[in-house]
Parts: sequence; C-alpha cells; structure tokens
Amino acid sequence: MNGRKRALRVIAVLSVALAAGQVAETLRLPAQTPTPLAAQVANASAAAGLPDVRGITSVAATTDSPDSARCTPSLDLAATTSAMIDLALRAPCNKGERVVIRHAGLSFAAQISPDGALRLQVPALEPEALVAAYFDGSQIALAKISVPDATDHIRFAVQMAYPAQFDLRAEEGGQVYVGSYGRTVDNPARRILPLGNSTVAQPLMAQVYSFPADDMTANLTVELKITPDTCGRTLPVETLLARGGKVTLTKLAVAVPLCGTSGDILLLKNLLSDLTLAAPR
Repeated sequence: MNGRKRALRVIAVLSVALAAGQVAETLRLPAQTPTPLAAQVANASAAAGLPDVRGITSVAATTDSPDSARCTPSLDLAATTSAMIDLALRAPCNKGERVVIRHAGLSFAAQISPDGALRLQVPALEPEALVAAYFDGSQIALAKISVPDATDHIRFAVQMAYPAQFDLRAEEGGQVYVGSYGRTVDNPARRILPLGNSTVAQPLMAQVYSFPADDMTANLTVELKITPDTCGRTLPVETLLARGGKVTLTKLAVAVPLCGTSGDILLLKNLLSDLTLAAPR
C-alpha cells in the first residue's frame, strides 16, 4: 500500500489442504474444516462451541439468596437509526470481566466497565435480532428485539481471534473506508464499525461494513498484517454476509507466509465472491 510495502506475491486458492502444507504451525485446525472461531477464543466453560442461539425458551428458576439475585446480569436492547442496536448490559458482580457478545454468528469480545456496565452498538443482521452475552463463567444473558429495517442494509463482517491483526477496507466512488478508523461521519449509512476490545484476555475482534441493500458497488478487501505471532501459521477467519434478513457464514483457513516477511500484509480479495490471496507490490 502507498508503494512502501515490500514486494511479495502469494498466489493461492484458499484450501485447507494446500494451506496446511505451506505453514510451519497451525492453530489446531482439523484437516478438512476450520475450527469454529468462537470455540477457539473463549474459555472452556463459556465458549467451547458457543451455541448459535435462535430462540428464547422460558424456564422456571428459583433465587438462592438476595445476593445471587443482585448478581444476575441483565441485557437491554433498543433499535435505533440505520438498523443499529443499542446494547446495555448490567453485570454488577462481573466488574471488569471479559464478555463475548454474539448475534446471528457475529462474535466479539468486550470488557465490562469497573462499575459493572457495558454499552455499545451492534449492527442488526436479522430483523428479529437475538443477542447473547456469554460470561467467562457459566452465565448467559439473552435479549431479543425487532429491527424491521435490517433488511434495508447489506452487511459484511470479518472476525478473527488473537493474534490476527486485520483491517476491513471498502473502496467506493473514489473513497476508501478503513475499519480501524471507525465510523464515517459524513455518510452514516455506509461505514465500517470495529467491534471488540483488544486488551482483554483472548481478544476476538470483528469489523462490519454496512451499505444500502440496492447498491453493492463497493470493493471489499481485508489487510491481514504479517507479524512474528502469525507468520508461518494458519489463521481461522470467518466472514458473514447479511442480506434480506438472512446471514451466510463462511469459515476459512488462511496460510500466512513463513517468518521473515514480518511487516508485510496479505490482501484478502474478492470477499463477496471467491476469496483469493494476494500481497501488495
């Protein structure tokens, strides 16, 4: 990018079999299918295969004590403009802890504030949006909200776990939007929203690009930074495409070149069709 990246050409088809033969180490992926991302990044009690929650079932419960009732987390959702969801989590007994937020396959790790609260926005991927908060213990908080205008947007998300460092880029009409730069103020209907907290244990990050449902002119790429922690490894990557209220999840295994190329980047291209790998000149 900008002519300053070291020349590197990687021509490959994303295939687990080819990728596995070119790297010195893997992230414990099966031979044929990449391990689900959520199963790798959350701890054993809370995230060994986080379920893709699709409904809420009422159950009877008893309160052991006033203290346990006080510690029960609560999750409140509110629909807002541009098919966004305002999320408000209260967890008075989980102050400062890591929590994984999931919605329609979208996953990212956040941190509860010292006062036991978490507030953020999540792009609605489905018109009947179910959101779950998974704590590092056994607790789960669930909430559901109707976001009818979710179908007015197409949303593309990329999510990766530590140690991957990446940026989703969208080029449209001569303008370039980059995930690490956050929202674009001039055009709220088109923006890349970064999600996740990189300072928590086992970070899980996501970036979501939104654009009108009747316009798919953007060229989307992902810049994956080659670092000493990622070189020579196979990284699990998940992409999500939300269109017309339906979400398509794609799981990939990306082979990062061997060490010695740190500081370069890989470009993941053609993200709305076939994914290919290239590197900047």
